[in-house]
Amino acid sequence: MSDQIVVSEGMLDALRATRPWVKFLSILGFVLCAFMALAGLAFLGGAGAKAGPMAAFGPAIGVFYLLFVLLYFFPCLYLLRYAGAIARIPAEGQRAMEEALVKQKSFWKFIGILTAVMLVLELLFIVGGVFLGVAFGLRGH
Repeated sequence: MSDQIVVSEGMLDALRATRPWVKFLSILGFVLCAFMALAGLAFLGGAGAKAGPMAAFGPAIGVFYLLFVLLYFFPCLYLLRYAGAIARIPAEGQRAMEEALVKQKSFWKFIGILTAVMLVLELLFIVGGVFLGVAFGLRGH
């Protein structure tokens, strides 16, 4: 097998056709991050319930939102850099193509790790919920 790979014009066209969607999704992600950051800061600043049982949860919700902003920011950044590298392929050739693929790899690696972490956390929440349900159920008898 040869180490050289020939990239056809059709392959490049397909890659270039994804660029507007990649850029759109990255910009939309940044906009959503900004709204989430504003909401998180509002909750930290005391917006929401001023009294009652929900008042204590405001800062926690704010921190939760800001953590999600951090999680969503990086995939958006990877997508934007990927779109930029795709745009440079006609001018820079091989170097920009390699950069585009590296940026795409970074995006999918981040999403894969995030998905694995979320699956583990969901499993822990389910097991914890069942355990608490059983514990409280036994306590009531």
